[in-house]
Amino acid sequence: MSTPVPIPYPYLRHDTPGLDTDDDSIASASPPPARATPAPPAPGALLSNPALRLPTRWSEQDRHNLLTVSGDGRELTFYGAYCSCVGDRDSAAARANHPIPPACGIYYYEVEILQKGAKGHISIGFSSPEVRLTRLPGWERQSWGYHADDGWAFPGHKDGNPYGPTFDTGDVIGCGVDFTKHKVFYTKNGNFLGLVFENVGKGVDVYPAIGLRHQSESIRVNFGHAPFKFAIEDHVQSQRDLVWASIQTTRIDWDLLYGKDQKLDEDAPEKQDTATAVPKGGALEEEQMKAPVRKLVLSYLAHHGYARTARAFQAQCEGRHDTAAALDRDVDMDGGLQASSSTSDLDAELDLRARIDIVNAVLKGDIEYAITHTKQHHPTVLEREQGLMLFKLRCRRFVELILETSEAVKKVQVEEKESAHDKVKEEEPEPESMDGLGAMDVDDPSPEAHCMTSASSLDGTVPSASGDTLHPSSASRRSPAPASPSAVTARTALETAIQYGQVLEADYRSDVRPEVRSHLKRTFGVVAFADPLAAGGEVADMAGQEARARLANELNQAILESQGKPAHPALETLYRQTAACVTQLGLLGTGSAAFADMSKEFLEA
Repeated sequence: MSTPVPIPYPYLRHDTPGLDTDDDSIASASPPPARATPAPPAPGALLSNPALRLPTRWSEQDRHNLLTVSGDGRELTFYGAYCSCVGDRDSAAARANHPIPPACGIYYYEVEILQKGAKGHISIGFSSPEVRLTRLPGWERQSWGYHADDGWAFPGHKDGNPYGPTFDTGDVIGCGVDFTKHKVFYTKNGNFLGLVFENVGKGVDVYPAIGLRHQSESIRVNFGHAPFKFAIEDHVQSQRDLVWASIQTTRIDWDLLYGKDQKLDEDAPEKQDTATAVPKGGALEEEQMKAPVRKLVLSYLAHHGYARTARAFQAQCEGRHDTAAALDRDVDMDGGLQASSSTSDLDAELDLRARIDIVNAVLKGDIEYAITHTKQHHPTVLEREQGLMLFKLRCRRFVELILETSEAVKKVQVEEKESAHDKVKEEEPEPESMDGLGAMDVDDPSPEAHCMTSASSLDGTVPSASGDTLHPSSASRRSPAPASPSAVTARTALETAIQYGQVLEADYRSDVRPEVRSHLKRTFGVVAFADPLAAGGEVADMAGQEARARLANELNQAILESQGKPAHPALETLYRQTAACVTQLGLLGTGSAAFADMSKEFLEA
């Protein structure tokens, strides 16, 4: 069987869990994959891969010409010029439109016997594409079948064995294959009949297959179009539990973890002796197995800024008086070994504190603080990739200024609306003054009037009765009301944002990099909306909190890389590598891989 091209499962899109929001942590989700890593496919793209497509109907091409297929592809009927196939070996068979992917773990379908016929020579099971369509499933090599007339199971030759009850018109026969054991099981009317056959699907594609022999024999299949008679979910869950229990009880091979000829630390050969000399099955071995896990957890906590939690966890590890604790004691916040001097500890603490403050500033929208302190503590970060990190921070600073302006203008509009309501209530006109052309009811100002009033308050102009704008220099009959503090604040915020945007555009006008031009265009597009956060779509995505989190994660990664540390914590890398290995195993035919669900067992739980 040719090896299919591996693709990620949907759960690889999930990042590690979000972080807490106390002052000593970076309150953001885990960093997204690096830009060089292609985004995992959407579920539709995943299902379109031939390696993971499931049977949905009987094939129009892969069937005997004496069998007719219904319009929906679910019914098969024996219909031909002869009343039945002649000879013991003659039959009419059909296969489904797709092979069963072993990556599904357990596959199951059900067949309703619409008409058994006079003799009931119906066979239900599986076959490879090489099996002739003139034979019942189970009568030839690489085919397996359960027969209606005698209840026997045939494992690829004519010498079958008694297996289950016979079945008749109206019965529903379920047929499943367990790729964790490479065995088949059948059900009748929802009752489990037991496992049968060996090595099913090993090294060969298998299809759901049906064989008929006589006139008017007819069946209808359920490939998941409707609920099954058999409680297949419970059966799958029991097998999943068995596989996961086996994984949990499998002992770690330390030779694989450290390498047979590799030491934990060249300067501490005694640690290698300790790792290999611990007797199996005891408490020391259990603690030794926990030591690498504690390192991974500590590295993860420090990487994402769980400063308090990391300190408490490290103190707990150091308080243990055993071999594994000795390994933990010298682990620094990023998973390496460090000197135990107080100076080194203080430097690490200050560095972590500075990084947390910078990233949290981005999350809160204080980009100016983030830029200033990044220049102070990590100047090379802003210079990398021809200043791309600094460019993104400056673009975010412009977006934050626009958001501040939007909030200030909304505050002015609210105050003007409240003022208009109060004025209408307090200064009701007398009846005799409301005749002639001006005799009309006074309603609340329209939204257009609010916008005009707000704009007038910001630029110091007064709208005339005709709708024209009268500037203070030309208004002789009335003078503009003094601007409110909120209007002054909004006007100042708008002017600051415009000036910052003009400088930003001028500084990067000659930068022709596509990433810069595209990001600059999206950034300036925010100006077109009075309330970017409520605009939805790309604008809201550009202005919202998630955009802050993405930028904060990218800055956090850049700082760590500038210090020679990994952009992703070792625990996260290990999770992704394990998930990729599980995916590969499933695509290569290891059915148990379907039940090693990384997301379900480690994230959703």
